[in-house]
Amino acid sequence: MLYSSLEHSNKKFDILYIFENFETYDNKISMTGEIVEINQTSQILTIDLMEPPYSLKKIKIHNIEFKEYIPKKRDIVEILGTEDEENNVIAEKMLISKRWKHDLIFIRSLPAIPFALFLFFRTWRFNRKTYRFELRKQDA
Repeated sequence: MLYSSLEHSNKKFDILYIFENFETYDNKISMTGEIVEINQTSQILTIDLMEPPYSLKKIKIHNIEFKEYIPKKRDIVEILGTEDEENNVIAEKMLISKRWKHDLIFIRSLPAIPFALFLFFRTWRFNRKTYRFELRKQDA
């Protein structure tokens, strides 16, 4: 775990660091957030970031065509773009998912909770004298 943590720290920086040092990343930036406001006339999208610094960010989307789905408020969007000196992001590629589809992953995992509890209590038991879990005896 320590090696993995060190490797992650060496290779991936948080988005706040990238915002401050965008010139070292060839001005390329990737972010995920929830759409707060859509301005069709100026083609600017305002998103609430889902990672630190959890702030609002304005993104210019003038080069992107929406063929199949037009984004709406509360949709989840993943953006790959370039950042300029004024801390503005110009989107190059965008992946849009509806809010309910994004939240569906959490709902789909709910049936797994009783199954995981069954497997846990099948292997472990709580000892009330010592107040800790112990392995069950296999022959009992």
